[in-house]
Amino acid sequence: MKTMMLGLKEREHVKVHCTKRTFNMEKDFEISVTVEDTDQLLSGAWLNISIIQVFVTALSELCFHDDCHPNRIGFMCPEMISATMLKSDADRILLYMTRSMSALSSKTFILCPYYEKSHWMLLVLCLSKREVYIFDSQQKKRNLMIKEPLNNAFRSYKRLGGQSKGTKLTWIPAQCAQQPGSLDCGYYVMRFMYDIIMNHGNSQDLTKDFSRTLPYSPEEINEVKDFWADYFMNNVEFLP
Repeated sequence: MKTMMLGLKEREHVKVHCTKRTFNMEKDFEISVTVEDTDQLLSGAWLNISIIQVFVTALSELCFHDDCHPNRIGFMCPEMISATMLKSDADRILLYMTRSMSALSSKTFILCPYYEKSHWMLLVLCLSKREVYIFDSQQKKRNLMIKEPLNNAFRSYKRLGGQSKGTKLTWIPAQCAQQPGSLDCGYYVMRFMYDIIMNHGNSQDLTKDFSRTLPYSPEEINEVKDFWADYFMNNVEFLP
């Protein structure tokens, strides 16, 4: 992959096609990936949002096409629900989250990679239980910007279904692997999603299935890097 990207100049990019069903968007779109993005992934540096988007796209395609993995997982777009977008376009993001819940109402879990204040974490929304599990690889008390908008989107989703009761989400910190370094959060979010899909797609209670607090091993992190790279190499499109 590094050799393939060497032909690009600084800030030049390639694209990976993403279908609208992956993130419940109104139309298909392209994810732009720069040589700096791939260098970050290979070197273990902090991860840009495009790396997470491509990883989710790879997981979505796996769920959609592979009969070995139940198609019970949905996703929200990390760019759309980021703290930056919540600040700049709150009404549009509220509509996006409500629309996503309606489109994914049959899913067991909706995986929401979330970025705020230079930190990645994974929010796992379980609509049937009205719960949000917080997978935070640097666990501490956080006043998440997304909390109120996601609660409001859930109320809108329930009211669209004709329900006025049970419209409050419960937010639950999940016990999960804790990162040893300051730049590892993106890799841990990828590993959380990978583990949920590969091992816990049929889980009835993620808080019971995840009990580990020890850091992921280098082999476990390399496994998700390899998964990303395999998908990228097979789906990248170089711009003319």
